[in-house]
Amino acid sequence: MPKPVRKRLFDVIRLGICAIALWLVVRGVTLNDHVGLIVGGELIGEIVSDGDPIEIRLSDGVVRQVPRTDIAQDADGASRVSFGLKSAWRNSRKGLLLLAVCIYFPVLFPQALRFRWMLAVQDISLGYWDCVKLSAAGNFLNFTTPLGSNAGDVFKAYFVSLHTDRKTEAVATVILDRLIGLGSLLFVVAGITVLSPQGSRLAVLRPYMLGLIALGVVAGALYFLLTWRRWWAGSALLSRVPMFDQLKRMDRATRTLAGHMPTLIAAVLITIALQALALLAYFVVAVSLGLDAHAGNVLEYFAYFYTGVLVQALPGPPQGLGTVELTYRYFFAPFGSASQIVCMAFAIRIMVLICALPGLLVTATGAYRPRTAPTQDETVNSNPPIPKHNLIAS
Repeated sequence: MPKPVRKRLFDVIRLGICAIALWLVVRGVTLNDHVGLIVGGELIGEIVSDGDPIEIRLSDGVVRQVPRTDIAQDADGASRVSFGLKSAWRNSRKGLLLLAVCIYFPVLFPQALRFRWMLAVQDISLGYWDCVKLSAAGNFLNFTTPLGSNAGDVFKAYFVSLHTDRKTEAVATVILDRLIGLGSLLFVVAGITVLSPQGSRLAVLRPYMLGLIALGVVAGALYFLLTWRRWWAGSALLSRVPMFDQLKRMDRATRTLAGHMPTLIAAVLITIALQALALLAYFVVAVSLGLDAHAGNVLEYFAYFYTGVLVQALPGPPQGLGTVELTYRYFFAPFGSASQIVCMAFAIRIMVLICALPGLLVTATGAYRPRTAPTQDETVNSNPPIPKHNLIAS
């Protein structure tokens, strides 16, 4: 199958997944509030008081009072009272939404620091402010292009390579930076699912998370196993792979990072801290929209948000559009109405986009470009061939 046809087919599949997920998400989402009655069907309007009795203003302007004892219950024993999109937004606490933005925005700066540390391991000296600009531009493209996070990574890899003559190592660092983020995310989610109660909604993910962790451990062990490395390093078949020399350099960059254990541990810890800070901002959004969110269930919220971020990182619709909202609909169902959950999901997307807007200024002005670029002679001379014994060294 020709490559353009494969690409179109893949795009059609991604859009199809997105459309199906969004359709499943919007089922049950309403503009107005609904109160289900034991006798008399359902009242639709605007809930003006959520006490006992509930007061709801109907479309004709009449305010109806409904005792809690007259309200039907669902299978979980919860009252059939659901807030629509209008009420979810109208009743939201705008000050808390602003607080969520303030909590999330500083994530950029430790992210850039982590990237600078990882570049330094590869003997690439890049100023902290340059790392901030590249990270900001990459984040902006992550959330504004149909390619999702791939666009930001490609941009970051290309333009960081302009800042150094060690271009292959620079690209490898961007890839390793992403792998550390995904790996940390996966390990935390796996840990939460293992520790979750048997009846928890997260318990259904336990075998999948443990399977992914086991697969990752086996793959890592094979990659660093000396006997295995000697075999594939000397394989005549692999030597025919296009850009094999660059692959060898990326391999050495990976082992170089693995050999700098303090930097690797610091990168993992700072990644987990950044993820926790982002999820705290998500939790504040949930509180602002009136979901049942409090100090007693904050860890449960974090677990579900972590799962949503993991779904967002998987191949599929750009930025997990539809699939993330569907994940939230499933996990957060006990804490709010479908309309509140959808409002929360899109409010989180808007918050992230607002915090990524500085990247628009960086990309528009070209501030990510180096002030001076290495000459061609310097680039050629700085990339000598790598002896095979270096490739298989432990």
